[in-house]
Amino acid sequence: MSASSAIAAGREAAEREFIDTFTAYEPDGTTTDANGFKQPGFTDRGATPGKVQADTRQGDTADRFVTVGDAERPVHSGGLHLPIGAPIPAVGWEYECTALGPLSDPSLLGRRWRVVSVPAKTYATARRLDVVEVS
Repeated sequence: MSASSAIAAGREAAEREFIDTFTAYEPDGTTTDANGFKQPGFTDRGATPGKVQADTRQGDTADRFVTVGDAERPVHSGGLHLPIGAPIPAVGWEYECTALGPLSDPSLLGRRWRVVSVPAKTYATARRLDVVEVS
């Protein structure tokens, strides 16, 4: 089997596990809420299948933290898996779980994660984003 067909097979296998749907949001400045406070603004960049999973090397616990607003949040390394063909996000994009697969934990629905790193590698079978949960 050639390297390209092995990668294609790996991508197909990874994408079969993407049973949840995530809507991507790109930051686009700020908006003002009803109370006059500035809030981050976002542009909807569409939905993509994916899954939430901890890096297998670290189990279910995070090993580093980042500051989001005034709060320290744990980083989930490789925590959000998306198809390699999905739009490439940048740090600051957010993904909200908007639909669940039949085997998913119902508590994922409506949760939102901010991208803190977009690792890339040769022979990737999926895009594994480092994220922090923001809601």
